Amino acid sequence: MHGTPEVPHDSRFWSGAAEGRLVFQRCDRCAYVRWPAAGVCPECLDRAFRWEEVEPAGTVWSYAVYHRAYSPALKDRLPYNVALVELTCGVRLLSTLVGFAPDDDPVGAAVTARFEAVGDHPAVPVFGPAGSGGSGSAGRAGGTLSRR
Repeated sequence: MHGTPEVPHDSRFWSGAAEGRLVFQRCDRCAYVRWPAAGVCPECLDRAFRWEEVEPAGTVWSYAVYHRAYSPALKDRLPYNVALVELTCGVRLLSTLVGFAPDDDPVGAAVTARFEAVGDHPAVPVFGPAGSGGSGSAGRAGGTLSRR
């Protein structure tokens, strides 16, 4: 997770996040859902794609606790965690977990996206326990999408 988006291909992802939605590229040829955003599909090498909203739900695949801020925007959050969340659409997204106790082992936990301001970026997806409500929007899922 970073405080400010800097990659041009990512602009639709960040504008979706500002609206409380998770959106990713889906290849028009093979239907692969990809992240990070790119100009070509890594599966079939086709350039045609569309942006689609995905369900803001997934499972914690892995996580680590950071005791050093790798971004100045995160210094006041020390220690903080960085998690790899596998979304129901198949995309794995690096993010932060909220709503878990420091001694919890969240690997395998069902989580839902919500959006928080980080640094000078107004909406960054973070994940909390599924069904916990929490701060921010949980997104407006347009149905479950699979990676293919």
